[in-house]
Amino acid sequence: MAITIANLTASVSTDGDNVVTGTGVFDDMMETVNAHMAAQFNLGRITGSDYATVYLTAMQATVQQAVAFTIGMQKGNAEESLLLQKEVTEFAQTDQSTKTAPSTTSVMGRAAALSAEQAKGFKWNADQKYLKTILDAWSINISTAGVPATGVAAINETGTGNINTQITNAEPTG
Repeated sequence: MAITIANLTASVSTDGDNVVTGTGVFDDMMETVNAHMAAQFNLGRITGSDYATVYLTAMQATVQQAVAFTIGMQKGNAEESLLLQKEVTEFAQTDQSTKTAPSTTSVMGRAAALSAEQAKGFKWNADQKYLKTILDAWSINISTAGVPATGVAAINETGTGNINTQITNAEPTG
């Protein structure tokens, strides 16, 4: 983001009436300053040595403003480039060019699907741990009591919440 002389002044020329013109930012601003200075001089508001003082002050201010304007324009071009890149990135993440939910094949869509699968996995893991606890209790019951059926419904062979239902419910789905 360096400023060059070409940004401020370019294609400078002077006509027969000693009017300086150019295509840079400073040139354009100075043309306006010179027009205003000439008008004030012709009206008699700026005379003699005051003209040189006012002209020097106006020129210094114009250089500062030309530099500030050029920097602002460069920052605006850089920001525009960044926004265009963000647009590309957002499209890649959502696979949508409008304000709609991400498609399932986009980065965000796949991340959502992964989160859903992880949630299933956590539930499946919890179900497996619960089933292991029930089977361990059933195993202890058999080894100590000698009969598999007890008053605990979860380890009964049939009925609501029986061991077969627990095994079926503990299988991963989806």
